[in-house]
Amino acid sequence: MLRSAVVTAGFTALAVQTLLLRELMVAWRGNEMSFGITLAVWLALTGLGGLAFGPWGRRLAPLPGTLARAHLALALLAPLALLSARFARVVLGLPAGELAGLVPLAGTAVVSLAPFTLTAGFTFALAVSVLSCRTPHGSRSIGHVYILEAVGSVVAGVLLSFVLLGQWSPTRIVSLVTLLNAAAALGLSYLPGRQPRRAAVVRLSALALVLASVAGMTELGSHLDASTVARAWHGLGFLGQANSVYGQIVTARVGSQRTIYESGVLVASVPNRLASEEAVHIPMLEHARPRRVLLLGGGLGGAVAEVLKHPTVESVDYVELDPELVHAARRAFGTALTAGFDDPRVATHFADARFFVKRARVTYDVIIVNVPDPTTAQLNRFYTVEFFREISEVLAPDGVLGLSLSSSENYIGEELAAVLKCVDSSLSEVFPRVAILPGDPCHFIASRAADLTRDPVELTSRIERRGLDVVFVRDYYLNDRLSPERVDYLDQRLADSFASLNTDFSPTCYYLSLALWNRQLAVAPHFFMSVPRFLTMRNAVIAAAALGLVLVLLALGIRSPRAGLNQTIFAAILIVGLTEMSLETAALVVFQSLYGYVYQRLALIVASFMAGLALGGLLGTMAGRAGAQARSFVALQAGMCAVPLTLAVAVLRIGQLSAEALERWAAYFPIVVVASAVLAGIQFPLAGRLARASRQEAGAIGGRLYGADLLGSAIGAPVAAIFLLPVLGVVSAMLALAALNAAVLAGLIAATARVQRSMA
Repeated sequence: MLRSAVVTAGFTALAVQTLLLRELMVAWRGNEMSFGITLAVWLALTGLGGLAFGPWGRRLAPLPGTLARAHLALALLAPLALLSARFARVVLGLPAGELAGLVPLAGTAVVSLAPFTLTAGFTFALAVSVLSCRTPHGSRSIGHVYILEAVGSVVAGVLLSFVLLGQWSPTRIVSLVTLLNAAAALGLSYLPGRQPRRAAVVRLSALALVLASVAGMTELGSHLDASTVARAWHGLGFLGQANSVYGQIVTARVGSQRTIYESGVLVASVPNRLASEEAVHIPMLEHARPRRVLLLGGGLGGAVAEVLKHPTVESVDYVELDPELVHAARRAFGTALTAGFDDPRVATHFADARFFVKRARVTYDVIIVNVPDPTTAQLNRFYTVEFFREISEVLAPDGVLGLSLSSSENYIGEELAAVLKCVDSSLSEVFPRVAILPGDPCHFIASRAADLTRDPVELTSRIERRGLDVVFVRDYYLNDRLSPERVDYLDQRLADSFASLNTDFSPTCYYLSLALWNRQLAVAPHFFMSVPRFLTMRNAVIAAAALGLVLVLLALGIRSPRAGLNQTIFAAILIVGLTEMSLETAALVVFQSLYGYVYQRLALIVASFMAGLALGGLLGTMAGRAGAQARSFVALQAGMCAVPLTLAVAVLRIGQLSAEALERWAAYFPIVVVASAVLAGIQFPLAGRLARASRQEAGAIGGRLYGADLLGSAIGAPVAAIFLLPVLGVVSAMLALAALNAAVLAGLIAATARVQRSMA
């Protein structure tokens, strides 16, 4: 029963973490930076909960009844955590759907996570205490609890990924979590050593929660889920919501304006005929006779109907990832957002746009990429050199590619110019002819052979010859948007801007969009997100970090040989914790860049990482019993230098696969995550064995190692999400992690040599 309760705690931790990552991703408007912030807050608060057991746990008897009350608390706090994440923006006064600064958004993570994570950390320590008193090998209880909790996490990851997330609402899932913890509390209350009066209270409370959670797992839970989402989005005139494997879909209406959001990102808004006309007619007019058209996204705003206005169009392929988006639009708005979908010339494909392009066996005259700005890793993948090369393969020799970015008509600052220049440079890397039309949005037109024009008179004459029924994109509009003054100003700002390429695994445009966001909201010191500085200092940053760490380790080693070795071991665990959490964050962002639906696979990727750490911990414990010494720890640290590099190579190789092979590898991607975590898991128990050679109290050593690991992990998550991956790119970020671990390796070798000389 005790072991089952620990497995339940692991299941609970990963299930709630996954749900909150998804909810906070919506609060952050789909920005994957929320992964790093949320994981950092989760780790820090869980660690504080575990540390709190020291002064407070001594007052509690290590009895099953005490653990039962802890599980009862988890059963209550799990649904409250979901609700607090959903309503955090409301509590903090942040309007739904609007962009907010880093500090308020980090505040939403703290508000949502604090009660549950503090309790979860405390429960872990309490489980260790209870199990150590009631099992034959009490000294091994830490390892047992660690492994059992990891087993629960793996079960949760598999069940969520393949069953629950695709069929159940978040409220129904969290009701299952409540049910399991209430059942665990009920079972623990009957074990020997219970306190009768308190046990009766626990049983009654647990039974009440069982009944409530069973009700929450029915359709009543789905209705409750919809009502809470409605209240969270009440300021936008909430109409309805749906949960898809790709995100949370919300439809809203304010006055005559109707909108649809997915994971907090605005997908479509009507009536907005200007946006539809701009997105379609500007690239369509650049082609002499467009017959076959590919529209990637944006069809829900009326773009499909605008394409069909061109008399030469024979077929339109419209690609949308999430079929639930179209279904939700039809339910909420009828045909207002889906005009043209029923035309026999239109074929709607529910698929990832990049996979559709990779698999396409026909060529297109015009391809329109009508997706939001690259403010997330998911959206950035539609503005990379690799994607433009894939587009080029299915574009006719005189074909035209059109896309747009938010901009400004009269003033373009440094950050905005850098975003526009980055897309311009990436397009020019593939297409010899690129034309940029000023305004808001700024339109990019690219082709291999077509004669592109920015002459408003010529474009107006083409509109007249085709007899297009347009309201906005006509003579007065084009003369204003394409005035010589505005064209010259845009060209000059881009010529003066910092040039950089945007690639799948070096998402420069994503970083530049964060810099622009930072400038608009003033959420961080400008120096740390200045456009050119870090982009031109990547290698210097890596070298300086490694050199600085070597100097710190050498300074630590000035003490006595044994103390120096212990300090170096603690530093190694801190850097390994930073590395492992950076690798997990990198895996989430890389999966998003490759596949675009990390929202669906969050649970499985996080569970895979936990499985790797648990397997490593088991192997490390076995190695310690076999008598592993300091040289084994040094060898493992050498292996940690290679882990980030191996992951980088694996990711690059996966990114080069064909569409069919890449889809198959989606199922195997978690294996890469498991492999990257095993080595880190092995080091922790070995570190405890080596550090105890100083004859200090084992509990104090374990506490310091656990604290170092959590501290490194809490640092690694946001650093990877905000700095390493967006600024350095995947390859350079992995080089930086390898360099940091190499610096630790140098310190370990020096400290070990000193100990050996002192013993000689």
